[in-house]
Amino acid sequence: MAEKDHDRNKNTEEMVAELRCENKSVKQIMKTLSLRKEEIEKMIKNWIIETDPFIEKMVKGRKVSSSPDVNKISQLIKQDIREILDDPLALDYIAKKRSDHHDRFMDCIRFKIKQYLEKGSK
Repeated sequence: MAEKDHDRNKNTEEMVAELRCENKSVKQIMKTLSLRKEEIEKMIKNWIIETDPFIEKMVKGRKVSSSPDVNKISQLIKQDIREILDDPLALDYIAKKRSDHHDRFMDCIRFKIKQYLEKGSK
């Protein structure tokens, strides 16, 4: 039973992340997935907690040389996380927006980093 709940939670989390990657608001996700606002916010908060140390280490001392526009970022985040982490524009975006806990694309990137870190620990 616990494994079934875990799988359902993982699927829900993936659906929330996919919608954030599509630049959807929490309100839109609530309607689309029939979830409570608190559930979605708790999920996103966990992504922040789990990925902050990795992100801080990754962008520490980075001088932001560009400010990519939303269209460019929406294309960048469709890539695999390793490609995102190798892209200077994406790294500039992450460095600039890492403290913005309401940025939809950062939520998407955080989820991808979370998955990347989980795979690395297995």
